[in-house]
Amino acid sequence: MTFYTYDYLKSSQSNWQYARVIALSVLAVIFILFLIHYLRNRLDNKYKDLSIIVATLLLLVLAVQYNDFSAIQSSSKQTGQITQTVRQVAKRLELPPEKVSVNSTTQNANLMVKAPNGFYRVDYNADGTAFVLEKVELDSSSRIKVEEAR
Repeated sequence: MTFYTYDYLKSSQSNWQYARVIALSVLAVIFILFLIHYLRNRLDNKYKDLSIIVATLLLLVLAVQYNDFSAIQSSSKQTGQITQTVRQVAKRLELPPEKVSVNSTTQNANLMVKAPNGFYRVDYNADGTAFVLEKVELDSSSRIKVEEAR
């Protein structure tokens, strides 16, 4: 069973978004440079062809970015919810959030919490606004792995 630390959950929220913005910016700058070279030398078709190729790549990356936008937004919202849950659990256990780990990156019905003093199961109410912590004993054959932020 893999558990994720509070720092891991916080750091995984926006890593890919920065990489995509950087890729879009680089492609846009390259496109503008090729377009300027083409406008200065209208008889030289290689800059026109290069600017068309880069514009096509730019449109492709923009389409992928737009397609993944709702998925990224949903994932970010779910990760924000689970970090809030970790903070609430840590407060109830009177621990700092950095000492608490969860077995999922999203809120679900089978959420387990690993704390220094044992393992807990999180039972949510029907609408998911409140929860109860129940201390549990894990099977000795359970392999516990903790993913931490790098």
